[in-house]
Amino acid sequence: KLCYKNVSQGSLNASKDLQKEFATIEKKKEELADYLCEDRKKLSLEDVFSTMKTFREIFLKALQ
Repeated sequence: KLCYKNVSQGSLNASKDLQKEFATIEKKKEELADYLCEDRKKLSLEDVFSTMKTFREIFLKALQ
């Protein structure tokens, strides 16, 4: 039982840590939306990363 309790506590701590990480990511996403003058609720990180990737590809082609 002692081992099971430690595992449960470890899972609980990991869950709390993960929730903190998600909250931090969400806050950074909102800051990025503000910086890019985008709607905080509509900004998709996938779209931002896709746009950055496309920009990088075009930029590297321009350098060549």
